[in-house]
Amino acid sequence: MTKQIMLLLSLMTVAGVSYAQVNDTVRVSQDTTATVSDTNFYLSPSVKALEEVKITADRPLYTVDGEKNIYNTADDPSVQTGTASDALQNAPGVEVDAEGNITLRGSQSVEVWINDRPSNLSGESLRQYIKTLPANSIARIEVITNPSARYGGSGPVVNIITSKKILRNEFISIGATGNHRPQVSPWLSYVYSNKKFTVNLYAEYDYSHTWSDQSGRSVLLTPQGDTSTIKSYTSHSDNWRHGSYFYLSGNYDFDTMRSLSFWGGAYPSWYRGVSTVDMQWQERIYGPGDYSYRSTATSSIPQVGYYGGLHFSHRLDDKGQMLWIRTAANGFNYTSDGTEQRQFLSQPALDYTVRHLGINRGGVGLSAEVGYSLPFAEHWELEAGLTGDYHTPSVRTYTRDTLPGNRRDTLQSYIKSYSHEGYGSYFTLKRNFGNFAAKVGLRLEQSIGSATYTGYTTEVSRENYLIPSPSVHLSYRTPSMHNFTLSYTLRTSTPSATDLTRFIVFSNESYEIGNPDLLPSHTHNLEGGWNKYFEGFGSVGVDLSFSQPFNIGSSHTAGADINLTYRPTAMFNLRLSARAVHMGYHSQFRPGEWVDDNLWAGNLRLNVWGKLWNVLQVFGNVNYTTRQISFLSSYDPFFTTDLGVSADLLDRHLSLYLNVKDVFNTYSRSSANTNPYLSSNSTTRYSSRYISFGLTLRLGKMELESQARMGNND
Repeated sequence: MTKQIMLLLSLMTVAGVSYAQVNDTVRVSQDTTATVSDTNFYLSPSVKALEEVKITADRPLYTVDGEKNIYNTADDPSVQTGTASDALQNAPGVEVDAEGNITLRGSQSVEVWINDRPSNLSGESLRQYIKTLPANSIARIEVITNPSARYGGSGPVVNIITSKKILRNEFISIGATGNHRPQVSPWLSYVYSNKKFTVNLYAEYDYSHTWSDQSGRSVLLTPQGDTSTIKSYTSHSDNWRHGSYFYLSGNYDFDTMRSLSFWGGAYPSWYRGVSTVDMQWQERIYGPGDYSYRSTATSSIPQVGYYGGLHFSHRLDDKGQMLWIRTAANGFNYTSDGTEQRQFLSQPALDYTVRHLGINRGGVGLSAEVGYSLPFAEHWELEAGLTGDYHTPSVRTYTRDTLPGNRRDTLQSYIKSYSHEGYGSYFTLKRNFGNFAAKVGLRLEQSIGSATYTGYTTEVSRENYLIPSPSVHLSYRTPSMHNFTLSYTLRTSTPSATDLTRFIVFSNESYEIGNPDLLPSHTHNLEGGWNKYFEGFGSVGVDLSFSQPFNIGSSHTAGADINLTYRPTAMFNLRLSARAVHMGYHSQFRPGEWVDDNLWAGNLRLNVWGKLWNVLQVFGNVNYTTRQISFLSSYDPFFTTDLGVSADLLDRHLSLYLNVKDVFNTYSRSSANTNPYLSSNSTTRYSSRYISFGLTLRLGKMELESQARMGNND
């Protein structure tokens, strides 16, 4: 019997990504155990195989955005092993000296913000923060020289945006600073941080002794131009200070969207001063004679200040929508108790001794802000907020008694009470058009103040002003990273209610009186600039500025700054800044009588900073300023040279610095009064060479943990 065998045919298709497809037929007999796995298939690479695809986009190291000049620290690999102090040295216009003081364009009038809100740090606590914060925890540094309506009437701002949060860290810092005058200031800091909670405690004690010498001469003229009074003087003063400072701050993260920050501090201190004045005084017309005298004065001033606040922020989504609430309080009280003994050289019958007592209860200042930011549509961003402040009555009680016998001088004794309240709102609207950004804003504030003087008579005044503060900021960057900026702001300064009364405050040879007709002074501020960053070299920039107040006569300040930074590495900077400015004013001195003055002034500044072996820093600064003027005053030129060195040893657990300001002891401040009826000049002189030093010992973990949580900006 013949066995029948049936063959089964099957068509198989095999394919793989990036390989050519294979088609084949498989024969399987009915009585065999063959399977597809017994058949081998060979695939050849396809000619259409995909290669690896990389998508990259370079973000510039320096850029502009509205009112902000931005240094993208996270994109600078050469600074990642340093500290925030190193990173700040590379931010546009920012300098940090050996002590850790931050300046912007040579000025120390700068606010330091952290993550879009005020840091509430000052003095040594701020210096230690920037010395211990790792640079690799900073996303970017924003430099704002002409702030928008969002920042109110604040001055220049340096905003540090962080990118990492320490999961767990704890360390103690102890140290001392001082100088040769002498001054010594030991301090202690404690920091603790975990996933949700951060707290910082700081305490400091300070002792100092300073002195200064002054001299001057003045000639008082009558309206007819005749000499009425001639005075010349020399003086010497010594001042001693004992002070302390206590600070507590913290932050608690409820979750990734909500956080609460708190801070508070107090700074009690005590001053003692002794001064001697030798005055040569000649009267020519009114009561002619020689009234020359020697005056010896002593004073003692105990005082205490305090402040605190809360800040709650709620991130409503991951696109930048944010709500925040901020409240703050502050107060300041002091007592001034002193005596003055005056001995007339040729008229001893006029000799006297008086006691001055001023008791100042500064009241309590309260403020609050509610703010909201919303990115919407595409490339649009809105910020808006409401503000309010109230200052309880501040009372100064001043008495002047003649000794012996404590006979009250009723003409020079008085009580002054002052209070203030204000309400405001602001909004800013920003639009990005590719590399072009436009930001407009407006802040409206209602300012209300009241003052009462009670003494030989009673005077009451009240101020109520509506203050508009518009702002416009434009920026543009080309594909080759030429950065252009243009900004305009209107700043308003209102007279205090105490300046509006007709109450005359008398002193020995002069008096002060207010003016109810005073108006707010408004100042137009216009700035424009261009800068360009060159890889491996540094940057070049030109800034133009124009400032013009009105309601106080006609005046202006117009100038140009040229800034050159040589930055071959992130740890070396050589900056050269040159400024030329034209100053002038034309104001009515009396009805029908005008005064004016103008001149070209300038400033030249050379700054060098370098970090060697990642532990040693050197600092140098040379500054020359030409003659300057202001309303009815002029100031002579001056020249200074500063040098400093600091070292971070033992992985930054030990830090030392030595700083010498005005190495050649050349600084003296001379000024002259250009009032047409009072010709005067004065010079303030002291040992301007300032040698300071400091030591810091840090115990604990300094750097971020490798598992540091990303993306938390608190």
